[in-house]
Amino acid sequence: MRFEISRVMDTIEQRLTTDVTLAQAVVDLAEVARFVALDGGRPINLLRLGMVVDALSRYLIDAGAMLYPVAGREVLSEAALTSKERMVLGRWADDGLIEVTPVVADRPAEIADFTGLPLIVVRDLPQQAARFPWITDSPERLLRLTPRAGGAVLTPGGEPTPPKDGKERLVVVGKATLPIVPPDPNEPATEKEMAEPEPAPTPEPPDSEASESSAAPSTPSPTASPSPSPEEPKGGRPDGVQSFTARGAQKFGRTRVVRRRFTRADPSGVGASLMAREWRCKVPDCPAFGPSRRIGQPVPRMRAGLPACPRHGEPVKDIGPRPSAFAVAVVVDDLARRRFVVSTDHPVTVGKDPADPDDISVATWLHEAAAAWIAKEHVKLEVQSGHLQVTDTSENGTVIWKRSSPDIKEETERIYRKSYQLNGWDSIELYTGVELVVGDHRLQTIVGSEPASVLLDAPTVALRLVD
Repeated sequence: MRFEISRVMDTIEQRLTTDVTLAQAVVDLAEVARFVALDGGRPINLLRLGMVVDALSRYLIDAGAMLYPVAGREVLSEAALTSKERMVLGRWADDGLIEVTPVVADRPAEIADFTGLPLIVVRDLPQQAARFPWITDSPERLLRLTPRAGGAVLTPGGEPTPPKDGKERLVVVGKATLPIVPPDPNEPATEKEMAEPEPAPTPEPPDSEASESSAAPSTPSPTASPSPSPEEPKGGRPDGVQSFTARGAQKFGRTRVVRRRFTRADPSGVGASLMAREWRCKVPDCPAFGPSRRIGQPVPRMRAGLPACPRHGEPVKDIGPRPSAFAVAVVVDDLARRRFVVSTDHPVTVGKDPADPDDISVATWLHEAAAAWIAKEHVKLEVQSGHLQVTDTSENGTVIWKRSSPDIKEETERIYRKSYQLNGWDSIELYTGVELVVGDHRLQTIVGSEPASVLLDAPTVALRLVD
């Protein structure tokens, strides 16, 4: 059992970050570790953080979703934790994978305010709404964590809480979970949109809700067919959808009907200013703002109007502009599998088996034909003049899907041993079904299964989680 728990902790560790470019949600670590209702177990259990990672993956339909945890200093020595859990927490803190602060208070909400990240909560935060009005004005920025049969689920503020039995709303082929606007018989037979309650405005792309389906077309279809398919509801697509039909070979499995879902808001004015600069803490070995930090920085805490290190409380020094950085997702068969950062001082090579262990290998997700096509070092990603640039280094070339926005007809360009500057909603296709997507610019998602749990190896005596 000790080996299994260690392996689970290592898996959870891969999904933690305090890099504001890479993170996708922020959470109070101790609050969820003490949320006994999730599993009915010990008063505090670090494995519950894995349940939050799983819930975030399901919410975003992203098997590589990254979490920004904040922990009070006192939890590092919490007697109710096992010695293994305390050791793991100490390692995470020293590696800068979690943010440690003397008192948590409203620090998670401050990070969410500065960065625009959604905030995962287990209770309401009325006492923090005075400093952060969006808590009440934009409740969708709060993702409420609630128990669900066999795990946990995240629900945006303002939406109904899922049933306690864990059963999802029934979705039937040819039906929709949202009201349908029938087509007007006086209008030409074009594709109509499905009515949906007005979502809160957000500049970020949508995500998906699961439904059952039999197949997806094999080529893009930006225009409607003269008459609705028998497989499709007469109402057409969900309202406000920014999506394209999946490409590649015909796929069978579960279809996720895309609808607008909150992923990230605009940062506050103060936050944008803080994230535009690079900071240095007075403590030389500071894991957050020290010179030896290898990943992107977190955002400083504001104390008496001055940026300060959240761990040491000392003012941080502005050492210049922050290098431009872009989050990139490896998307295989329309499911995001891993996220990584490309920055001005950290170019990244992606391929089947790159020589540098810090580069990104996609070999895990490749079938035989894809493995034969994709080179060991297929493309190089780097930042040039503030823009993300891709250079093909393969023998077979790379396809660029060019889009200035998610709702226009896509065009393709094949590059071979040359560079291309990515713009808008462009994506990089290494092989059919294997893409690199910038940020959260996800298109319509058609996947065969849920993102895998980080707790697959957790012993059932520790968590009543694995079916």
